[in-house]
Amino acid sequence: MNTTTDLFARLGEPARMSQLARYGLFHPGLKARMEAIAAHSAHQLNAPISLVSMVLDSAQFLLGAHGVTGWIDEALGTPAEWALCTHTVLAGRPYCLIDATTDAVHADNPLLDMIGVRSYAGVPLIDDSGHVLGAHCIIDVAPRTFTEDDLTVLHHGADQAMEILSAYRTN
Repeated sequence: MNTTTDLFARLGEPARMSQLARYGLFHPGLKARMEAIAAHSAHQLNAPISLVSMVLDSAQFLLGAHGVTGWIDEALGTPAEWALCTHTVLAGRPYCLIDATTDAVHADNPLLDMIGVRSYAGVPLIDDSGHVLGAHCIIDVAPRTFTEDDLTVLHHGADQAMEILSAYRTN
């Protein structure tokens, strides 16, 4: 099995996808609330970009974003194989990248060059069934070492995001 096929299979695990389908991710009232969480985390952590994202089987869908422009903003996401949040989802725990230019795992990721990503810190969005649905993260254009305090801010935002999402559960 090739790497991309394996990735899609892991992300597309049926129970996880069923949980994602339970939420009204396209509800018009949801985006503004998630964007407020992203903006708050970006400001608290002095980061140019912050996201609240759901990672589907083949795409990252931005529920809320701060500092995102261009085609990513217009498309409301990226391919899953390019999304750093995919690593957070698959790990099921915080995932940090100090400097993408020196990291062998991410060296060939075209998204990092496209938008100038150098560092990333993300925490998982875990629903009440224990499934990791997405991530809340900050992204910086400079190398950065993330602290426990940084992760605490992100965990707080993730908790808020899941609390809000629970009100958008459709079944």
